[in-house]
Amino acid sequence: MMSREQVGDLAELPIALRPDAPGLFLALAPMDGVTDGSYREVLTAMFGGRSGISVCVSEFVRVLRQPVTEAVFLRHCPELARGGSTRAGVPVFVQLLGSDPKWMAEAGARAAALGAPGVDLNFGCPAKTVNNSDGGATLLKQPCRVEQVTRAVRAAVPASVPVTVKVRVGWDDAAPMVDIAMAAEQGGATWLTIHGRTRTQLYKPPVDWKAIGRAREAVSMPVVANGDLFSLDALRECGQVSGCSAFMIGRGAMGRPELFVQARGCFERASLSRADMQQLLLRYVAQLLADGAGAHATLGRLKQWLRMGGLLRADMAQWFDAIKRLQTLAEAKATLLASQ
Repeated sequence: MMSREQVGDLAELPIALRPDAPGLFLALAPMDGVTDGSYREVLTAMFGGRSGISVCVSEFVRVLRQPVTEAVFLRHCPELARGGSTRAGVPVFVQLLGSDPKWMAEAGARAAALGAPGVDLNFGCPAKTVNNSDGGATLLKQPCRVEQVTRAVRAAVPASVPVTVKVRVGWDDAAPMVDIAMAAEQGGATWLTIHGRTRTQLYKPPVDWKAIGRAREAVSMPVVANGDLFSLDALRECGQVSGCSAFMIGRGAMGRPELFVQARGCFERASLSRADMQQLLLRYVAQLLADGAGAHATLGRLKQWLRMGGLLRADMAQWFDAIKRLQTLAEAKATLLASQ
């Protein structure tokens, strides 16, 4: 893995901390059960701490009709104990998922008081268990509810703290996309991130970058594009189709974590070899254990990363096939180490 000194001045496009700031805004997407604090730590530490990532967003904090405790916030966003950033200095927004304006506002205020550099509202989660309990993408059926929750959180959070919104293009079709975007803007969202699929699509193709573009044209706030950003070509095409110049990368980062640096103008030297990827995975295992995860949980997280990364990298697919039935972390580590 390249050090800070070896990277030098590779990055040609500066890191923008907001999608409307000079430079290139590339956020690391939240993925429940995958992008935990340990994952964020190892990704933002890549290339000597110059990973190319502008902002991370935590796994969602579920907000029900009761206060969210500090312990829950810290479990989902351990970076709050360090000023709201990873050790490499990348800000981590706290994501909230809920539907009650009062309790979402209370949770937003609490997150900000704990030091969150931003609060993100999840109106895009397609999980059936979440949707059946009136959370996530369910609110897309009624854009007015997106506005109500956003407005309540915006009013409760200090003006200096961004309140951002993440959605899909709709529930079962993209027809309401403009209404959803306008609802978020009218509620006071600082910017809007759109995954270019409906809830009913889950992650099936095709991704609809054109719908993201229609939303971008309808609002004055910045719009961040998300969905199927697996390569530099995909980033370019998404930008051309949607008109967006800011992006959030999720599944693409599982198999190509170097994509953030490559997009800033760093191509060949930033590519990860098989040995580099192996080191990164072992570093993730060590970070999970250092952060208090047990061996069983660590093995599960490692398998999850390999499963998703294997969709983009053949070596990760091979590693996943080799360890997916193993029962101990020691066996999995030995298998990785033996695969050089």
